[in-house]
Amino acid sequence: MTLDKIGKPFQGTAYYWIEDEYGVVHNYDANELPISCKIQNVRIDTGDRFKVLRDIGSPLACHFLKQTHEPKVHLEYIPQAGDTLIDDSIDRAASTCTLQSISMCVGFNTKMSGDNVSYYLMDGMKPATVRITGSKNTEYLVVLDYEARSIVTSKTATGAAPTPLTGEYLQFNVAGEIRKTGYHVVNTDHIAFITNSVELTVTHKLTPYTDHDSLYKSFLIEGDMDVEGSVDITLDGGGALHVDEVLNNRAFEIVIDMGLMDAGADVPRITLPACQWKSTSVDGNVGGEAVTSSVPFTAKPTACSDLVSFPTV
Repeated sequence: MTLDKIGKPFQGTAYYWIEDEYGVVHNYDANELPISCKIQNVRIDTGDRFKVLRDIGSPLACHFLKQTHEPKVHLEYIPQAGDTLIDDSIDRAASTCTLQSISMCVGFNTKMSGDNVSYYLMDGMKPATVRITGSKNTEYLVVLDYEARSIVTSKTATGAAPTPLTGEYLQFNVAGEIRKTGYHVVNTDHIAFITNSVELTVTHKLTPYTDHDSLYKSFLIEGDMDVEGSVDITLDGGGALHVDEVLNNRAFEIVIDMGLMDAGADVPRITLPACQWKSTSVDGNVGGEAVTSSVPFTAKPTACSDLVSFPTV
């Protein structure tokens, strides 16, 4: 082995496959899916690999007990039109309410050669949390925290990198809309006259199961699915109608269009049904600014699927 180069920045790649069954892709030479041309961060964590054992006869460690494999992957990227990972990470199967598991290939030092190149193949990946944020003058950011089954290292890539996405990068102040329907509606179905930011978190509450004769997961089971978020909005008309919604637990629907719904654009639309505001506050001060509030909400979907769609106009 010849290592003559340190790990360099800006020499990475990442793409993924939908698994045929948990932890298994039958053909890595087909059906690779792109993530984004603007991946901001990928972090691969091995998890603890041993437990220290001691004996009453010495204060020193006397044995390292192997632990089950519990790798995790953290991914941050700017979504584009044509992105499929948002849908694959949020929506579960309609009939079984289960997530699709994925395999992912991540490369570092990919512009080097020989032993200086590192590729990681992770399988059995499901997202424990999905977080989408956007605010004034920023891009939308998708943050995914995965639990995985295994990590395999290599000096060569698995499969071939897919054709990169070419769609527009999705940003908060361009083309998209955040709309609300429900008891009190102002400004043609918008949540408020001004919406400064939005944050959405989907939690899948995964539980791993490892059989007695293996260090690797046999199953990664989905539990509760929580859908919640917050919006930073102006309290129009002084806020009384909004506070009335909060105090009386009024239900409403939020629809987030992350870009312009042109024909064939494949821009994600996130539909959050039966929401309720968790709390709110009204603050009048001498700052000279409009009355605003950062208001948390929770959605109550009737199905595990169809939160994400790709409509066209």
